[in-house]
Amino acid sequence: MKLARRPRTWFGEEEVTAEIYLLRALIQTPVITVMERTPLAEVQRLLVDERVPALVVVDDGHMLRGLITRTDVLRVLMDEPEAEARAAMSAQVFAVPVDSSIESAAALIAIENVGQVVVTGHDGELLGLVTAVDIARHVAARAGYIAS
Repeated sequence: MKLARRPRTWFGEEEVTAEIYLLRALIQTPVITVMERTPLAEVQRLLVDERVPALVVVDDGHMLRGLITRTDVLRVLMDEPEAEARAAMSAQVFAVPVDSSIESAAALIAIENVGQVVVTGHDGELLGLVTAVDIARHVAARAGYIAS
């Protein structure tokens, strides 16, 4: 038995060909920042209390200086218990505009082998962080595996 083929209408009015989701959809809370001179013990407490994987490090003018993760804190705190955030932070931070696609942020995270990217507004304003886990949750929710 042969099945009859229906002609496929490409880009028809009723056909959804692609949906683009922007990072704006993943930002849930304002980013938590610490000053460069914040003691690592305080940074560690914030990471635990706020249940976040990283904090943004800023200078006295509230300009982005780096990013500090749980691993960064643990690595330095063991040898230097009195160290400040600036001693453990990563100065190389990957940032993407808020209107970037989630896929482009995922690509940057994968290519650079980082756990998160900073999200900025049109004027360079710091809006938040998007993590690899945030992206994985979004993908799982879109596929119907978890509630969104």
